[in-house]
Amino acid sequence: METVFKIIDPVIVFLWGHGIKQVSYIFRYTKNLEELNKKVKRLGEEKERLDRQCSEARKKGHIVEARVEEWFGEVDEFETSVENYRKNAGHKKTRGLYYLLPYYRHTLGRQAKKMEIEALRLTEESKVDEVSHAEKVTSFDLTSSNSGYIEFDSRKSIVEDIMTKLKDPNMKIIGLHGSQGMGKSTLIRKIANKAKDEGLFDRVAEIDVTVNPNPLKIQEDIAHVLGLSLAGESENVRAYYLRRWLKIENPSILIILDNLHERLDLNRLGIPVDDDYDLRKKNQLSIRSSRQGSYSNHEDTEGSKKISGHTKEAARVKQDVGKYLEKANFLGDYKGYKVLLSSRYKEVFLDEVDVESKFSLQELDDNDALILFEKVTGGDNKISMSKEEIQNYCTGLPMRIVKFALAFKKWSESENKPTMDKFKNQGLVEWNKSLEIPNNIKNDLPNNKELKFIFLLCAQMGHLPLVNDLVKYCFGLGILEGVSSLSAAREKINESIQELKNLSLVSYKNPNVHFNMSHMVRDDALSNALMDHNIFVFRDGKLDYWPNLEKCISISICNSDITDGFPQVINCPQLKFLQIETKDPSLEIPKNFFSSMKNLLVLILTGFHLSSLPNSIEDLLNLRMLCLERCTLDCNLSVVGKFKKLRILSFSGSQLKNLPIELRYLDKLRLLDISDCFELKIIPPNLISNLTCLEELYIRKSLIEMLKEREESKGHNAFLSELANLHQLKVVDLSIPCVSILPNHLFFDRLKDNKIEIGDFEIFSVGEFKMPNKYEELKVLALQVKDDTDIHSYEGIKLLFETTQSLLLGNVGVQNVVNELNIDGFQDLKHLSIINNNDIKYVNSTDLSNCVNIFPNLESLCLYNMMNLKMICDGPMTLESFAKLKTIKVEMCYQLETLFSFYAIKTSTSSRTSEIFECNSYTKNFLASLEMIEVCECKSLKEILQIPIDFDKVEFLKLRTLTLQSLPSFTCFNTKVKRSCWPHAMEAQTTNRGHTEISTEEDDHSDNASPLFGELVEVPNIENLNLSSLNIHKIWSNQHLSSFQNLIRLVVKDCDKLTYLCSLPMASSLKKLKSLIISGCLIMENIFEIEGINAHKVCVFPKLEEIHLSDMKRLRDIWHTKVNIDSFSSLISVNIEECNQLDKIFPSHMEGWFESLINLKVSNCKYVKVIFEVSDSEEIDVSGGIDTNLQVILLKDLPELKELWSKWNSQF
Repeated sequence: METVFKIIDPVIVFLWGHGIKQVSYIFRYTKNLEELNKKVKRLGEEKERLDRQCSEARKKGHIVEARVEEWFGEVDEFETSVENYRKNAGHKKTRGLYYLLPYYRHTLGRQAKKMEIEALRLTEESKVDEVSHAEKVTSFDLTSSNSGYIEFDSRKSIVEDIMTKLKDPNMKIIGLHGSQGMGKSTLIRKIANKAKDEGLFDRVAEIDVTVNPNPLKIQEDIAHVLGLSLAGESENVRAYYLRRWLKIENPSILIILDNLHERLDLNRLGIPVDDDYDLRKKNQLSIRSSRQGSYSNHEDTEGSKKISGHTKEAARVKQDVGKYLEKANFLGDYKGYKVLLSSRYKEVFLDEVDVESKFSLQELDDNDALILFEKVTGGDNKISMSKEEIQNYCTGLPMRIVKFALAFKKWSESENKPTMDKFKNQGLVEWNKSLEIPNNIKNDLPNNKELKFIFLLCAQMGHLPLVNDLVKYCFGLGILEGVSSLSAAREKINESIQELKNLSLVSYKNPNVHFNMSHMVRDDALSNALMDHNIFVFRDGKLDYWPNLEKCISISICNSDITDGFPQVINCPQLKFLQIETKDPSLEIPKNFFSSMKNLLVLILTGFHLSSLPNSIEDLLNLRMLCLERCTLDCNLSVVGKFKKLRILSFSGSQLKNLPIELRYLDKLRLLDISDCFELKIIPPNLISNLTCLEELYIRKSLIEMLKEREESKGHNAFLSELANLHQLKVVDLSIPCVSILPNHLFFDRLKDNKIEIGDFEIFSVGEFKMPNKYEELKVLALQVKDDTDIHSYEGIKLLFETTQSLLLGNVGVQNVVNELNIDGFQDLKHLSIINNNDIKYVNSTDLSNCVNIFPNLESLCLYNMMNLKMICDGPMTLESFAKLKTIKVEMCYQLETLFSFYAIKTSTSSRTSEIFECNSYTKNFLASLEMIEVCECKSLKEILQIPIDFDKVEFLKLRTLTLQSLPSFTCFNTKVKRSCWPHAMEAQTTNRGHTEISTEEDDHSDNASPLFGELVEVPNIENLNLSSLNIHKIWSNQHLSSFQNLIRLVVKDCDKLTYLCSLPMASSLKKLKSLIISGCLIMENIFEIEGINAHKVCVFPKLEEIHLSDMKRLRDIWHTKVNIDSFSSLISVNIEECNQLDKIFPSHMEGWFESLINLKVSNCKYVKVIFEVSDSEEIDVSGGIDTNLQVILLKDLPELKELWSKWNSQF
């Protein structure tokens, strides 16, 4: 009986507990529903809070954390389930007579309780510390541009010397000084680029220090590159954060402070120099050990028993290391950040800058001066004088030579027989052999008044200004004679910039985006501007007092601290241009501030918080340009409607909720910019349509809520319909939340430039695709549609496809890009990105009869997360297709098996025989422009190319970078395929040492396996090769291949089937290899395959500077004993981690190979006993070692290490 109770009791308890619980769902249905609604409301509030934080983060350019994005996805799914729960018809059956039927009350009450618990969980998970992080910045790429740099022989040595100091861990601060016009900034940019190219620093911060240095601006620029957020902090607080970060994290960064005019307190800025100066003067060693950092008191793992003999050996290692490094120039803890200063004056350098680290930039020698002169003049034969005669007069500063050469060139073009005597007699230049720049060169400055004023505007615009800003300023001022449209103004400004470039007054890479002006030219222009042209410019400083500005025609105050605020009124009756930019939102503009500026034409206010506009602004009836940008506008803007002469109006980046209806009276307006006005929700009806002269409209990331509401009401948006009435409209920058709100007839066919986003804007930040600058002249379309959208019904979109130059596609509801979106093959397209698409199977699929030139101008192709993509091109292509393609990036395309097929090339003939012959003749032209291939996480990909059996070699002469990562099915770069079984060949023929073999499955035997790279594909100029997570047995065949002769960097990671890196003959062909990184190749025992090879004459890796080996469990040998003595002769850095089978790092036969070695790191190698093995023939010094150039050595977690130096025949 007791046994029965023992069985029944738990059952009763279980049923009672669960039965009561189930019954409670019936009676607590209403209560559970109420609780669920409360929790859902609370969750909604948390979602809105996080959404606001994310929006603010995105405005700052930050990246939202992945977990936060996932949380939003989970909440969206939960809200959908709640909505479906509320719509459940069973709720109607829980009341009245249905009350007696408990099924629905039980079921719905139970669901409510579970959903309540889920809502609580999501609410708790919303409490995150950080919702975003700043994107990692490695440098200011624009300032780093150094196109047109001339490498003079007389300056090679100073570049090499500075680079040597940058590599020296003892050197913290380096100074470069030289006279004005000597070319310091140009040389600095060259050094910065060289340092980045050589991998000396992870990041470079280049900062232009102006005449009035602004510490806050300098700190902000450094913090930006470091990824720190210091916004809103004081100077001292910023310095504290920077100092702490640089000292604790010791980041690898080069900080360049260019154009110093006075001494800067680096410690006060946050760059620590005093704290470690004395330490840097001592050549100290830091050897880290996991066993309490010392070899002197070793204990066993239990801490109770001494290891016999081990303590003495450890002490001897420590003593040997100490003796050896007494003479070594070593500094391991002070190599992270360095500072490079440049100035006209040596006196501005800190005392901490060592004498040997101060470099003086001298004038060019005669040969380099002549090279520069001929470069500027063009070096034609029209100059009827000897080189010696030119050299006699053409010496000194580069800027002086350039000015002289330009003046000479311009004059000589009008002379039949130009000579130096004639040139001097013209009085065009006051010439003397001094280091000063000529003060009077009549033809080197703009002659006409218009160009001179444009030049002065350029000077007051600061560093790297936008060309479009210059266009707006000049158009607003009305100084462009005969120009009445913005498009004509832009053409005129581009011509003017070219003229200024010809005079060496400005420079540019892309004339349609940015231009630049050197410090010297800008400083000289601004120093004379106030005196000669009544122009006042104040930038990056503190304005303590207001000078007399009565006669000024232009005032520009930017990025400065206005200490005492604004005066009540500024008497400037002649003022035409006023620009004030502030970061102090509390700064107030007095009511009568504008009362004496009635002739003002251009007004630019940036960063203000305006609760009301000053009353005196109503007096500015002559305004042609008004910009209230990045302002908080809590004021009535209706007064703007009174400015009937306005041509340009911008509220870009400002916080305002609606546009005043009075703007419709601005019938002369040519440009309206309301982009990035995230809070803008209302544009009054018929406002835009009244702006009949409008040429350019910028509304990206604005009006989203208004347009979404229109979408939900299932109607077209009146605002968008109004755009069709603007017949002068040529440029549009527009964000539209859904394609369904587009009117049937729009204006796309007459646009000269457009950047249009349609759909889910979040998708447009995925991958590397970025919408370009709104002022860049490029036709861009980003398109994402809903699943039920028929893209073919929108004629306006079809027009955009025909002319777009940059295209981003998300979900567009098609399976074939070319066939269904533009059958003509996207003739103008330069950049194509397709992301997160589950429908597209082919980028192009055409038969022979419809074969056209597809993507003839395409430069980049990016395919990301395309789950059903089978092939890029299925069918024939012409040789002109993809002719300009430079970059291919493919990631997460799981069904893709091949990138390209050379079988599918079609020429002008339709004959099969002729086609094959012609293809063999022209294969070198297909994909001839390709520079980069990057393929990652494509689990079905087998090869990059499929080549018919009867094809010759394929050459990629411009390919520089190849990355193959996480490709489990990938076996070789190319396969040979029979034409009869195309395109889905069952019999693939792969090449191996020039022979062909039928292969239907992967050969698991490495001896017979085909190499990754065979002999049919030539990549003679490849420089970077990255291989990761590939199931390959060999990278190359064991024969010498000259195809990789220019390889510079080789990375091999997680290739589990590789038994060696390459054969010695192959290694001997890699003569330019500088960096070798191998990691996670678990069965690799040797770096080189040596079987059957006579290696004593083989020279291996003579240019190799860096080798990094990590997580190589079976690696026994790094170096080979028989290779030539010149092998590894350039080695600078060796880093070995987790290589547990190694017992020594440098065997005795390595003598002489590590003379150039500077950095050595060995860690987590269980069986390493000796670092350097010395042969009996080697001369040993009193320290017990041999001479090297080692500066940094780190030995960590080496439990068996007995000796730093060991005789070759010594016993351990």
